[in-house]
Amino acid sequence: MELAEKHLVTGGIGELSLRALAREIGVSQTAPYRHFKDKNALLAALATEGFRRFFALCEASENEPRADLSLLMFGLSYVQFAKLHTEMFHLMFGPVLQPRNDYPELFAAGREAIYKVRAGVERGFKTNVIRQLDDVASMAHTVWAAVHGVATLMLDHGDTYGYHRDLDLQAEKSLRMMIAGLCTDPTDISKLPATPSPAAE
Repeated sequence: MELAEKHLVTGGIGELSLRALAREIGVSQTAPYRHFKDKNALLAALATEGFRRFFALCEASENEPRADLSLLMFGLSYVQFAKLHTEMFHLMFGPVLQPRNDYPELFAAGREAIYKVRAGVERGFKTNVIRQLDDVASMAHTVWAAVHGVATLMLDHGDTYGYHRDLDLQAEKSLRMMIAGLCTDPTDISKLPATPSPAAE
């Protein structure tokens, strides 16, 4: 798996090959197929591991009692992960491994990601920090869409998204403004310090 991730990072999804991995390890070209049915099965295992790392990065946001700050921290961790592990991020959230329910572990990991957002929104409802603009599921998916959009713009269109500004600062500003629109008191989020999780390994 470590070698497969190395190939993913250096060559991208298109360059990753079970046969090439076998040659580099020094085993028969059929040996990897004892562990993975095909290349997509290997990619799914890599993506699932990516989610595990992402969840570790988000742990601090889950432990934050303030719902608005928790969502901000989640968003900053999401952007940080995308920046640190770009190829893995594209694999985890991109179109290669579709339909997702063909890969049960990966499908479950993806659902866990949105459940983490839902938990933050629900906590905000209960503490009257987040306005109930819609049901929990709809609002959680809206938050996720906004956070993912910020991360994707930062990765793929940094020159226009940042417009010669510091990209990390621009991403934080975007997330703060998005969350402010959900809050019962929009001024609160501007006063809160950004406390992102520790850097991913």
